[in-house]
Amino acid sequence: MNDENGNEAPKQVRAIGNAALNHDLAEDGTEKHNAKIGIAVIAALLANIMVAVVKFAVYLFTHSASMLSESVHSLADSGNELTLIVGNKLSHRPPSRKHPLGWSRARYLASFVVAVSLFAIGGVYSASESISKIRQIATGGPREHAVDASKMAVVLVVTVICCCIEGWSLHNGIKEAKERFAETHDPGRFSLIKFWRGTKSSDLAVVLAEDTLAVIGLSFAFLGSLLAILTGDEIWDAIGGTSIGVLLIIGALFLGAQVSSLIIGEGASDHTYRIIEDVLAHNKDVERVLADPAAVHLSEKRILVLLKVQFRNETELDDTVAINNLERELRAAIPYYTLDIVVEPDMYDPVKAAKVEDWVD
Repeated sequence: MNDENGNEAPKQVRAIGNAALNHDLAEDGTEKHNAKIGIAVIAALLANIMVAVVKFAVYLFTHSASMLSESVHSLADSGNELTLIVGNKLSHRPPSRKHPLGWSRARYLASFVVAVSLFAIGGVYSASESISKIRQIATGGPREHAVDASKMAVVLVVTVICCCIEGWSLHNGIKEAKERFAETHDPGRFSLIKFWRGTKSSDLAVVLAEDTLAVIGLSFAFLGSLLAILTGDEIWDAIGGTSIGVLLIIGALFLGAQVSSLIIGEGASDHTYRIIEDVLAHNKDVERVLADPAAVHLSEKRILVLLKVQFRNETELDDTVAINNLERELRAAIPYYTLDIVVEPDMYDPVKAAKVEDWVD
């Protein structure tokens, strides 16, 4: 850490900063309060394995394009849940010289791999296979258009059953989202869209996205099969499969954008920032806040807080005591996060402040 003149901060202050980084770490270096893999991920894994087996069996019986798309979708989702579990395990690795802040963001990397998998395997493959079947039907004459109504009826029944299973998984995800929303977000009414856009829990965001896409995709499969039976034209089933592939591609792009932002490093919510600013404003030792606080999520439950302040009566006040008091107040005010706090004491320089204000203007 350096002072405002660019000089290296005293060893005492640097030591305090290093201690702050490890304050909330257990003896093995992992986060004390790092959330374990949620029940929503486990529920989604079990649901997708069951659904994938059923869908593939039905596809072998009916050769339905919609069922092929849905089989690939559920198979990809099963692999995605396993990827999230591996990412969660890696995120608990202790800090080292190479990774001094630990492996917390391994969860975000795992979620990004899921987004790529959903796009490439679930979306592109499903869409390409269904488009191939559309071409085959369109150029194959009346025989290719013919529908086996009994087989399509099986598809309809299976899509309803699978939709119920996926709905159960989605219900678990929403329930967990409500619990996390109540704990860490702004007070107010729960909104699934608001939670998904603001959450730092990439694994839960992935599960919610997957389950939502699964329910919508099954609706497309049902509609395509129903239209095939009503019109006697197999092409509607193939169109349903193509719609599922396109849906997965769009969903994967949105998910990739969301997770990419987390990997780059997202700041804390406005609610958390307001608490930090309120603590600074009412701390008896802080004379002036010299720079806007920075609070960056290292994981869903872990935040790195960087502060630059001027303490009162700095010539008489022990910086160690003042910093410890400030850290204690911040952790008491935000108990639901693990805070890694680095405080840099400094002196206000009106000349430098004027230059900064002129540059901002």
